[in-house]
Amino acid sequence: MPYKHWYYNGYFTIYLVRNDIKLNFQNMNFMNNSKSNFMNKNSMNKILLLLIVLLSSNAVMAQGVLSGDAIKNIQFTDASGRLLPAGQSNIEGTPYVFEKFTKGKVVFTNAVEATDPNLNYSYFDHKLYFTKDNNLYTVNLPVKDFYLENTEDPNNIITKHFACGFPVVESNTLTSYYEVLGQGKVFQLLKYSHKRMKESNVYGGAPIKEYVMDNTYFVYVVADKKMIPAGSSISFKSIKKLLPNDSAKLDELAAATKINTKNEEGLGQLIEKFN
Repeated sequence: MPYKHWYYNGYFTIYLVRNDIKLNFQNMNFMNNSKSNFMNKNSMNKILLLLIVLLSSNAVMAQGVLSGDAIKNIQFTDASGRLLPAGQSNIEGTPYVFEKFTKGKVVFTNAVEATDPNLNYSYFDHKLYFTKDNNLYTVNLPVKDFYLENTEDPNNIITKHFACGFPVVESNTLTSYYEVLGQGKVFQLLKYSHKRMKESNVYGGAPIKEYVMDNTYFVYVVADKKMIPAGSSISFKSIKKLLPNDSAKLDELAAATKINTKNEEGLGQLIEKFN
């Protein structure tokens, strides 16, 4: 119906919910032959212009900008529940993927992407963090994928890809993040990592505290949307055992591609090429 034929008898509100513009009409009556409360074409054009401006502004804000909750003094707890600030000098290691915050890309569940030069992920509390103006923030919008790039050594740039949304398995949920080692059309090789605080007693000295990593590997069957646990270590032999019907084909692929199947990187490459 053309705008000039709409009639208005009430009021409306426009509000922003995350990345969506919402137009809410209340007490509305649309009629064709009333002389009162007429919303003419010019009025509707003004509303449309306002909506376009809001949508455009929202799109600009959504690109390349991370928003988050400020953390004044980020703290973690050990197995006894005692609070321990992250990066505390008497704790060996780091709770994060990389020791230093680094360049990364975030893909939100609404497909909006953002990049940040100071991003990191904690294996301890499984949250995504970024720094800005010497302050620490947690990313507070739902994230589908994120990438972290360690460029400290120009000759050995390390990129890690993390994703969620996989089926519930063991104690993991749909929001659990896995490192994607190999993303193929048939299978995906995933690794779930968790860092815990370990405290060791030293005779005649202060206890030693350190972060300890626990890994669990999974093979994700894309067509069946099924997670197959592979244990705390992964090998070419164990993958073939998990996928007995495809064992011969995996052998043929490994021989043809000459991929090194003795490490995670090679196994991930093999899974990506399997089709």
